[in-house]
Amino acid sequence: MMIDFGRVHRNRPHLFADAVEIMCVFGEIGYVSKVDALTLGETSIRPADELLDLDEEDLDEDEFPDDLPSAGIVEKLQAEVDDCFEQLEYRAACLGDCYPFVVDGENLSLKAEISSEQFLYIFLLSASRTRTFKGSKGLTQKIASQFEEVCKGALAGLMPPSSEIVAFGSGSVDRRERFGTDLHEAVENLASFMGMGLVAGWSEGESKQGDGGIDLVGVQRLDETEGGWNVYIGQCAAQEDEHSWEKKRSEADIDYYRSWFVPKVKSVPVMFVPVCFRTSSGRWVNARFTDNVIFMDRVRIIGQLSDRNYAGEQLISFLRDEFSDHTVFNSA
Repeated sequence: MMIDFGRVHRNRPHLFADAVEIMCVFGEIGYVSKVDALTLGETSIRPADELLDLDEEDLDEDEFPDDLPSAGIVEKLQAEVDDCFEQLEYRAACLGDCYPFVVDGENLSLKAEISSEQFLYIFLLSASRTRTFKGSKGLTQKIASQFEEVCKGALAGLMPPSSEIVAFGSGSVDRRERFGTDLHEAVENLASFMGMGLVAGWSEGESKQGDGGIDLVGVQRLDETEGGWNVYIGQCAAQEDEHSWEKKRSEADIDYYRSWFVPKVKSVPVMFVPVCFRTSSGRWVNARFTDNVIFMDRVRIIGQLSDRNYAGEQLISFLRDEFSDHTVFNSA
């Protein structure tokens, strides 16, 4: 499998750290030095078709001002690498035995033996940066589907044991077997499952295809008939940039579907992302993108699943099948 890093976000340590970790996992030698990270940063350029943010300084494709001397460029790159390794050290300290790497001063190295919890980390890392594997046909969608299954397990950890968690995505087994493939029929069955009513004429103009934007639903039924139950709506975004999560975050709120459902009580919105959306101090990178939902990033997902040995044969088999040309997965 060919790995293509594309643009590396050097000035965003949590994203730079992901690129360095992927380089460590999928490289040939199992470790990355600060010098390697510096080289990775130096070779990163902005794609020609990538637009500038309105508040972003207009720089050349190497993202350095034209008047910055060579010594200044090297100094800036070294500072960015130091920030990246500070992020890696935070992850190692925060995740402990669930972290598959060793951070030792100037180097990041892959542990000799990888546990099931560490394979979970590697999968979430891969899901955070699927564009690295865009040369592999269909892999991005496969990773997204597998991520939804991981999130389903994490959602179960947020709810009481008596709850039932289902995937409503149009390609899921739950959707096909529990709700039906026709969206109109599926939404009617979902409303019943959640103990909610439906708005009169809700289906007018609605396609019979797709899932309406709903990924996961968890319900704790308190009786068999009356509704007003404990309902969680979970949305899954296997994407690295927080701006791409905005629609998904809105879709986790039952108010987004006010033209469909009539709830008796407000449901709980949950947003799942595979990114480690943390600064090196453990705070959110930007709290605005975590508002109004229970925000589940890589750290929280692993925290929910590690105690239950979730990353068993299914996930390891997925990694082995899709990344069969990499030694770390063949030895799992």
